[in-house]
Amino acid sequence: MHHEFLAFMGLAALLVVTPGPDTMLVVRNALRVGARGGVATTFGCVSGLLVHVLCSGLGVSAVLVHSAAAFDVVRFVGAAYLVWLGVRALHGAWTGGGHAVPDLPAGAAVYGPADAGTSAPAHWRDYRTMSRGMVRRAWVEGFLSNVLNPKVAVFYLAVLPSVVAAGGVAPGDVVSGAGVLGGAFVRACLFGGMQAVVAVLWFSFLSVSVHRARATLLRPGVQRALEGGVGGLMVGFGLRLALDRAV
Repeated sequence: MHHEFLAFMGLAALLVVTPGPDTMLVVRNALRVGARGGVATTFGCVSGLLVHVLCSGLGVSAVLVHSAAAFDVVRFVGAAYLVWLGVRALHGAWTGGGHAVPDLPAGAAVYGPADAGTSAPAHWRDYRTMSRGMVRRAWVEGFLSNVLNPKVAVFYLAVLPSVVAAGGVAPGDVVSGAGVLGGAFVRACLFGGMQAVVAVLWFSFLSVSVHRARATLLRPGVQRALEGGVGGLMVGFGLRLALDRAV
């Protein structure tokens, strides 16, 4: 196994476990919706990550990074979205900690997903409807927060060329897109997939951990503090993205 591969995996793992917008979203949605919300956010983040990998392999990210106007548009849209998520969390903390889906009542799992026309209590059906909607929203939040962050594109353009060069592929092929359907593109997808696996494992572990502690974390004072902390960090991440012009 090439040392470049190990170096990339070490860097990818470090980026995944370092607290950032993705981590904050996973924690918040795992708290509000349960483990399913955290895992849905995880797969949304990973989906956005894979979009960046494909764009890097196809040369699209190079166009974004080398066009100041395009880069700024994506940067400001992504920053605005992070700030909006943060403000929502802060508003939830201010008004009482936001809305969390309670754990599924004992015995509710015996009913099918449709529940219509069954003897399932109405509040269990309401629970499932609310939970499914929040899970879908959790995926969208994770996807948009990742795909609208041009810094992820910069990371792949900076790291992937040296990584794929270990396979005998010219580093410029990744940046220019000349490696499409060739060695550079395949290896870029391989390493992006490996980072996605690391992200799924780490964030799923985080989601389950938060879910197990929900009884404590959903206490009004604790939940408001967490919502406020996460909201403040999300606003900070958004402002940093908006003000950081380094490419």
